[in-house]
Amino acid sequence: MKILLGVFRKDINYYVVQDNGIVLTETDPADTYLPNYASVKLRDMMINSDQSVKDGDGVFDFRYGPVTSGVGEAGIYHLYTYGERILSVSIDLSYKHRNIQNRMVGLDLKSGLKMAESICGNFAFSHSLAFSKAVESAIGVNVDSKSQRLRIIALELERIYNHLYVIYQLAQTASQKVLTSHLSYLFEESLRLNKKISGSRYLKNFNDIGGIKNFDEKTLQDLKTDVQKIVNEFKDLYEWALESGNFLDRLYSTAILKSSDAMSLGITGPTLRASGIREDLRYNDPAYENLNIPIKEEGDALSRMEVRAEEIFESQRIIFNQIENFDAEINAETTEKGFGYCESPSGTMVYKIDLESQNISDVYIATPSLFAFKGIANSLVGNIFTDFQFAVESFGVNFADAAL
Repeated sequence: MKILLGVFRKDINYYVVQDNGIVLTETDPADTYLPNYASVKLRDMMINSDQSVKDGDGVFDFRYGPVTSGVGEAGIYHLYTYGERILSVSIDLSYKHRNIQNRMVGLDLKSGLKMAESICGNFAFSHSLAFSKAVESAIGVNVDSKSQRLRIIALELERIYNHLYVIYQLAQTASQKVLTSHLSYLFEESLRLNKKISGSRYLKNFNDIGGIKNFDEKTLQDLKTDVQKIVNEFKDLYEWALESGNFLDRLYSTAILKSSDAMSLGITGPTLRASGIREDLRYNDPAYENLNIPIKEEGDALSRMEVRAEEIFESQRIIFNQIENFDAEINAETTEKGFGYCESPSGTMVYKIDLESQNISDVYIATPSLFAFKGIANSLVGNIFTDFQFAVESFGVNFADAAL
């Protein structure tokens, strides 16, 4: 089971591939990874669904964005419809394109790390972690066990607040006002917890190349209490939400993404697991123990919400496990030289970095949102117009994370 995540060229094409929880490079022919190869290689800022029905009697382009209610970032959705049924979809990412990779070249390591964690606020720690691990593998730095555990804790805190936000957005779209209000409160509490632990609501400036330094271990017990409180309150809300037929009906069978399509499009993370594929980079990380990652089969918006909700409970268990074993030694995860990656809240985040005199000489970044936008375009075809917002929110993507 191989998923193509990136293509970059040195003397020949190198393919960044995820295979059973491991990220590696290969030099196989491009046709091995069709139909995903062309879009990954070109990184076109316009994503199109497989269907190309864009004209005909009564068909029009409903242009949604770049600045409008329901689109939180600058980007455009082109929904081709005759009034209700969506016939095809195009998504324009170009408004968020910042030429990040070229701008990173020539930077020193500290400046590169700063730029990496500024790419997308929601996934700031994931970008920081993947970048630092790529640099550490390139220069041969070993990270101490406590730093590894702190990185896991921070990554799971990022997962919790991102998942809370996605479910909050879905509840708001379904006009579940009471549920929305309570989820908004928990999302804010999770951001405050981030600041309490790291000094930043979005976990910025916490991680560093070589590990996490000057951390007060006394705060870990308070962290357990705070995480427990947030997760317990969410558990009650979630159980209540699952009894709301009006809410679940809006998600059930909406924007279905088949497992075969998810694989061919390069989908990873909760969206892939909601389509029935058991794939997660944490399975092969020696720092994680006895993972219980939820898998759903239907591939619809409801399944994507269920996976994220259940992952919140697993994130709590992971955090507690890291705190309880904080002083225990663990072996570092081994990667190819210059490679760093992690299981971000929305899927696989990968950095490939080459260095020259402690400066970045080349960089390649693969992010989950780029592929998830393809999933949105694919899953919306055939749905009715009012399903649009449920589909988009259930994928948990960001234009900033996709349009580097």
